[in-house]
Amino acid sequence: MTRYICMAIAAASLLVSSSERSSPLAGVIVITLDTTRADRLTPYGYSSVAMPALEALAQHGAVFERALAPAPLTLPSHCTIFTGLLPPHHGVRDNGDEPLNASHRTLAEILRAHGFRTAAFVASAVLDASRGLDRGFDVYSGVTKPERQRRGGAVIDEAVAWLDGASSSRFFLWTHLYDAHRPYDAPEPYGSRAPDPYVGELLYADAQIGRLMAALERKHLLEHTLIVVAGDHGESLGEHGERDHGIFVYENVLRVPLIIRAPGSVSRLVRDTAQLIDIVPTILDIAGIPAPPVDGRSLREAMKGHRDDDREAYAESLYPQRFGWSAIRALEYDGLKLIDAPRRELYNLARDPFEQRNIAVERPALVLAMARRLAAIGAQDAAGHQWLTGDVIERRRVLSSLGYSAGAAVLVAPGDARDPKDCRAWVTPPYAECR
Repeated sequence: MTRYICMAIAAASLLVSSSERSSPLAGVIVITLDTTRADRLTPYGYSSVAMPALEALAQHGAVFERALAPAPLTLPSHCTIFTGLLPPHHGVRDNGDEPLNASHRTLAEILRAHGFRTAAFVASAVLDASRGLDRGFDVYSGVTKPERQRRGGAVIDEAVAWLDGASSSRFFLWTHLYDAHRPYDAPEPYGSRAPDPYVGELLYADAQIGRLMAALERKHLLEHTLIVVAGDHGESLGEHGERDHGIFVYENVLRVPLIIRAPGSVSRLVRDTAQLIDIVPTILDIAGIPAPPVDGRSLREAMKGHRDDDREAYAESLYPQRFGWSAIRALEYDGLKLIDAPRRELYNLARDPFEQRNIAVERPALVLAMARRLAAIGAQDAAGHQWLTGDVIERRRVLSSLGYSAGAAVLVAPGDARDPKDCRAWVTPPYAECR
């Protein structure tokens, strides 16, 4: 057991009997960390470096040991973060899909309707204002052409300036840090402090979070602000034959950091499974605002130390369909995980957290039952899933510049689609043909 986890448990045991301190809510901040694995952050036991900003948030808030993303892609996961809906239900299932439909209310729309000033500062063209997440924001600042991404420092510069010029009314601020996305080229001194370039980018992101926290302290807002730090998805880093992310749905791309510091909260390690669908209902619960119908549920009681019932967690990647390969879906429940592909995989995560031993042939009835449940959750919504609509040429160019294949889906019959596992030699960009 890691040093931080031991400290968190000790702190929680000392404070568990104390009542939750009441404190007025001045604002809400959501910090999304693109392409960030939980196991490379110090609040989750990574010990090769220090990450003081994240550690400070963890020492005054809840660290969700097991938080899961619904997809290994930026846009679908962010749509989930800000609607509380799974990708099959909000309809955005790939970075190149049509924008989030206006029928789905976003967190920003809800908070603005309740008197919050709202602002968003994002770092990637994947989250451009045209993608639908700008709804509800008074200010929505992204990259400018010909940029496709920008450093976290530029994002935080704008966020701090907005905070410094803000009035005394309640606020909602979203900052998106894209730095851990390939290519990993953290500025100094962060690159040389890290054991590898990927962690160097995380050190740099931590420093930017520290700048934002310092701005809150200058305005005496830190103790009165609800702060949520969440990864949108992880990074394979070569595991399971994938260099980056997007194709597979193993734990290295689904398990993400989730740290929530609320006014009056105490340090606590939460072992119950959390999901990105839970962020909207949790924020609204703490803010005292009724939540619309969502797929997630509030984590407020878990943050107080109350145990939750076992729950299922759904994830999908339709990205392989771009290459004529099969889509992949996953369902986790009670420590077991089914990956539904042409050749199904079942893992006992408690005994096999790195998903090395496929036990599907040993539990055929369970596999069939979980596959049926997956089919029910992952069914396409009424609008269907379309790949080639809107400004296709521009979207392909943008995605290609960020390292994603920008090609159209290769339409094949479901029974003819290749299992992406059979195409591991081709899953590194530019994704050569595997038939």
